Amino acid sequence: MSQPQLYVSTYHYVRDLPRTRFRRIKGMLLDDFCQQVKSLPDAFEMATVNSALEFLNGTYHPRRDLCLMTFDDGLKEHYADVTPILEDNGIQGVFFLITSCLEEHRVVPVHMNHFLTAGLGFERYRAMFMEVIKTSGFDEQLEMQIDSAVSQHTYPLDTLEVARFKYLFNFVLPPSCRDEAVRALFVKCIGGEHEFAADLYLSWSQAREMQQAGMAMGGHSNEHRPLATLGDEELKQDLTTCWDLIQRNLASQSQWPFSYPYGKADSFNGSVIKVLRQLGFHFSLCTESGINLPGMDLFAIRRLDCKQILAASQPEPVMPQ
Repeated sequence: MSQPQLYVSTYHYVRDLPRTRFRRIKGMLLDDFCQQVKSLPDAFEMATVNSALEFLNGTYHPRRDLCLMTFDDGLKEHYADVTPILEDNGIQGVFFLITSCLEEHRVVPVHMNHFLTAGLGFERYRAMFMEVIKTSGFDEQLEMQIDSAVSQHTYPLDTLEVARFKYLFNFVLPPSCRDEAVRALFVKCIGGEHEFAADLYLSWSQAREMQQAGMAMGGHSNEHRPLATLGDEELKQDLTTCWDLIQRNLASQSQWPFSYPYGKADSFNGSVIKVLRQLGFHFSLCTESGINLPGMDLFAIRRLDCKQILAASQPEPVMPQ
């Protein structure tokens, strides 16, 4: 019998997309999620935060592969739709909160980017965005220097053109230039930020209700920026604010997890991990694709996209000789 492995599935938007204003948002349909929740226990032992950590520490020896379900960004549908489904099926989900979204009713730029793309269409939105930042002195050479291979690795589910734009937006542009441009377009094309945030993100009280329903909460930073690109003071301020707000507003937990914004290997480093450890986070998850075995680095736990998790669990077919 082969060594059991820990699979960690990662979800973002889970919604009835055809009936929403933003049908082109990339996510999982709610009906597909319901079906997946019913199918996963046939392929896996469904893990909790505690059983997953005990497995990785070598103190728990399951008879088959484990699956831990994780949800990034603290979206309201995670409270309204996802949690009841998980609770009904006796499954613990782990939900990672962008604390400024709950505390200040802000829409982080990465989500503005998603909704503008979905609302306007990629080509139209990209043209409008590039026109705005060029008037503010954007150096077009920055775009020319983007490595296509790195962009595609960071955004493997997108076309190369979209992946390059997302990489420019999230990793290359100076935050002040990018944020001013995207906020102006967001207000013009979609509406007020605070009202939109109230509909998009869950609240602290809803997060506590989710804990009472058996769900686990974790940090996803305060401002959802690539942490490895921040200076020491910015990094410490962001993660400390995230930790303090979680501790102040949520019920106590035996384990506090963290999910890196963007999550690829170039988005976190030793300095990030050092601050997380000092604050009291117990482990963290990235978005590098793969499975996890006992003894691995608890601050680089790998995940799989939610639409790949069941396929990844199936053995490779044996080809006839």
